[in-house]
This record gives sequence, structure tokens and C-alpha cells, in this order.
Amino acid sequence: MYIKSMIYEDQSTDWKLELIEFKPLTLLVGVSGVGKTQILKALLNLKRISRGSSLNGLKWDIEFKSSTGLDYKWCGAFENKGFISEIISEFVDDEEDEKNKPYIDNEQLFIDGDLIVDRNREGILFNDSKTVKLSQQESVISLLKEEEQIKDIHEDFKKILFDNNAGDSFRLNRFSFDNEIESKSKKYTNLQAIRNSDEHIKTKICLLYINQKKSFNEIVDYFIDIFPHVKDIKIEPISDDNKKLPFYFRESPFIQIKEKDVSNWIDEFKISSGMLRTLMHIAELYLCADDTVILIDEFENSLGINCINQVTRSMLASERNLQFIITSHHPYIINDIGLSHWKIVTRKGGIVTAIDAEKFGIGKSKHQAFTQLANLTAYSEGIDS
Repeated sequence: MYIKSMIYEDQSTDWKLELIEFKPLTLLVGVSGVGKTQILKALLNLKRISRGSSLNGLKWDIEFKSSTGLDYKWCGAFENKGFISEIISEFVDDEEDEKNKPYIDNEQLFIDGDLIVDRNREGILFNDSKTVKLSQQESVISLLKEEEQIKDIHEDFKKILFDNNAGDSFRLNRFSFDNEIESKSKKYTNLQAIRNSDEHIKTKICLLYINQKKSFNEIVDYFIDIFPHVKDIKIEPISDDNKKLPFYFRESPFIQIKEKDVSNWIDEFKISSGMLRTLMHIAELYLCADDTVILIDEFENSLGINCINQVTRSMLASERNLQFIITSHHPYIINDIGLSHWKIVTRKGGIVTAIDAEKFGIGKSKHQAFTQLANLTAYSEGIDS
């Protein structure tokens, strides 16, 4: 999918995002606390709603193009049960929580300008016909996901991926290699099947190593361009001739790198977080499904300067209909991404606005542009209570 624009409001906390228009690559810049991460979380909440979640007090209006090329507008609102209901829900059992889930007040879905779904508390009209009584706590994207006109949208929302610090989360999951990797390697045998699967990126890259070595080597070559001291990468059980390691390490595949002038392979437990994060970014770009929307929060986290430029350029050069919405404070990233991609985020009270950089009259020179950004009042004093 390709997200064109969004308006979003959390009525329970009086937080509102005014109309924001997205591009194939959108860079959100602004001081800490201004609302950049919240914009990414808003998109993730819409993904959750599309999959059946009931989220108190949310109101939204999103326009996007599906992978089939159709234009969609989806808007709606959940009832506002107040901020306190969010706290109470943490202390009640599942059955009681189900009763207390907020209802949807209204919801509409347009396809190429035509109203397909019109919903209120009284019921749902689908193509001008009233449906049977359905849950009032689930979106129509979830309820009608088997319908021909809806199922592509439901699948497209699955393609919103969030990365809030892949290097660290990857490090925490080093023991989580899929114990069904052998059976999955028989199921996902070609590149397209691996890309379209719902598997974790760590599983995907392992499947690629097993079944598509040529494609795997393309990732390796890109990685070596960034880290020229690396000779090779493999994903195999850790060699242990003396059998001192637990059987898990000797039977499960782990990422390992071979460096120049180093005799032994370096396993993923000893690889730096920056190198792992870079590898995961490259793998995500290569192995995500076509028309994926990739959300990255604080892109610079765990990346060295030598990695930032290369990975940023790979996003700019993507030819697979991928969309990127990222946040950053780092001058190297901001300098590498042209002004036309910037959205300067400001907040007044609970109202968040994202404005094109050109509207502030920032210059075209990258150096001049970043200097002007740093000195811009809307940037340096982005929060106005």
C-alpha cells in the first residue's frame, strides 16, 4: 500500500494530528516530545484497528492507494469512554474487558470516490445493503475481510512494519531462531514466497540462505560495501568440535561473519549491535513484500556514521514500491535526505502539525538547510503549551 494522507485524534487524551501528507520517503524532524513517534504509533493503531482491535476514543481519516492500484479513503471513530477506562481495563478479566470495549460510533470506506461502507450505531450498509448484525466493536476492515472489495485492504494493512531499534530488539531475540525452520524451508522455496510470508525477518533471512543462496549473496555484497573488513556471512549452527556447547547451539542456525585476517567465524553473540542492525535493515529492504510501508523510529540508533549514509541511500534508491516514514535527529541522516522529503513537526498543546520544509523558506544547500533547520524557531521551540 501507499499511504497518502492522514488525520488522527485520540479524544481520550486530547491529542490530535492535523492533516499530514506522506511521500514515498517522509522524514519527520522535530525536538524530542513534539510527537514524531506518536505519528508512527497512530499508523500502527490503524493497523491494529484493521485487524479487529477496539481502541478507545480514536478518530481517524486516512487516504491510501492499495497494491492493486485503487484509491481508498477510510474514516471512523470509536466512542470515548474517557482516559480512566484505559487504566481500568488493565485490572479486569478478559470477559469483563470484552464488555467494556468501546463501540464504533461511525465508519466509512470509499473506493475510488464511491461510498462502499457506511456505518453508524444502527448498523452497517455495504454496497447500499444492510448486513446481518455484526460486532459493534470491530472495524469493517476486520469484519468484512473475506469480501472481495475488502480483503485486499485487510492484507495491505499487514504490510505496515515498525522498526523502533532493530539492532537491540534483534539482540534480545538471539535465542529465538525458529525451531520449525526446516519445515518452513520446504514451504517457502523462492524469493517471492519468502518476501510475501508473515515470518520474522530473522526467519526470512535464514530461509533465503537455505533456498536462495544467490539472493542471499546480494545482501552479503551490500553489507560488505559498508563493512569492507568483512569477507563473508553464513547462517549455520555454531561449530563446536569438542561438543562443549549445549545441543541448541550445535543444531540451530545462527548468523556468523568472517572477517579478513581473522581465522574463526564470529557468531552473532559477538557481532556489534550496529553491524546487526545494519544487516537487519538491508534484509528488511530486500525481503519485505512489495508495497510495504516501513516505519522507523530514530533511524540513527545503533548505526555508525559509515552505515547511516549507505542505508539511507538504499532507501532513496528503492525500486520496489516501498514507502518509508522515519524519524531522526541526526544531521548525517537529515543531510542525506533532500528537503522535499522533510516534515517539520510542531505541537501546540495537544495539537500536532507536520509542515513541509519548503514552507519555512529553508535553502536548497544541504549544509545551509540543516543549519537553517537548527536555527528555525518552529524546530528549536517545537512545543508550545
